[in-house]
Amino acid sequence: MNQPEPLFSSSRDFRVWRYDVEHSELVLRTDDNPDEPVELLFECVLSLHFDQLWFTGLVVGRAEDAILQSPTVDIPHLKIELGTTGHTGHVVCRRLTCVGGTHPDGKVLWTVTAGRPRSRRHPEIPAVERA
Repeated sequence: MNQPEPLFSSSRDFRVWRYDVEHSELVLRTDDNPDEPVELLFECVLSLHFDQLWFTGLVVGRAEDAILQSPTVDIPHLKIELGTTGHTGHVVCRRLTCVGGTHPDGKVLWTVTAGRPRSRRHPEIPAVERA
């Protein structure tokens, strides 16, 4: 297995702020300075696993993408590795956004998005066209 591509690291304290099953969203937010929060917004969450709900000195990396397969479509998902001293975890999702402030009013600092779904019958044709 390849080492995760580094995306972000911080010495700040993050914790699980919100997980919304209905909208498949997970938010990790800094907990140490309420005047200058930073949020990591995971969208279209397929799965998650970690053994603690807080991260001190968080390191975020992108591992090899996971592919959700159906009979007709391959849907790429990001596999985001979360690490801190003493424990690790991961989130499988379609998009990760880092927000300075709070979502949706904060400033988007960066975003990483999984590739577009591909047809299994005709791999050269995207399964979803953008309007």
